This record gives sequence, C-alpha cells and structure tokens, in this order.
Amino acid sequence: MSHLNHDKSRLLARVRRIRGQVEGLEKALAQDVDCTALLTQVAAFRGAAQGLMVELLSEHLRHHVAAPDVLGDRELAVDDVAALLKTYLK
Repeated sequence: MSHLNHDKSRLLARVRRIRGQVEGLEKALAQDVDCTALLTQVAAFRGAAQGLMVELLSEHLRHHVAAPDVLGDRELAVDDVAALLKTYLK
C-alpha cells in the first residue's frame, strides 16, 4: 500500500497510541482496577481501533475501488472490502 506512505507517520502514531492503551489495560487488569475503569479503557481502545480501521478503509476505497490502476482491479477490490467488512462486523 504505497499510497499510505504519505500518512505512514500519522498511522504509526495511531498504532503506538493503541498499543499504549492496550498496555494500560493490561496493567489495570493486573492491579485489579475497578470494572468501570476497565470498561472505560476498553471503550477507548475500541474507539481508537475503529478510527484506524475507518482511516485505512477510506484510503483503500479511494485508491483501489474509486480509482483502480486497472479496471478489473475494481471488482477484486470490492470483493476484498466486502470480505473485510464481513470479518470486521462479526
């Protein structure tokens, strides 16, 4: 996905933020933190992961579905997105 190169540092920052949230959740679980605090951390992680998913999916749609290099690639890209959404929405 060479088209992501211009956003790579921003995407990596998002991934690092998510990693930090997961590490914080792990520490909280080890320390027997209150359930409400744990749920808040899980919600934050989920929101961050969904934000990353939306950003990556948007870029994929723009570069592979809306403007594919080869017309036949559009059908493959649509199939890929459909399979991805099926997996993601389980």
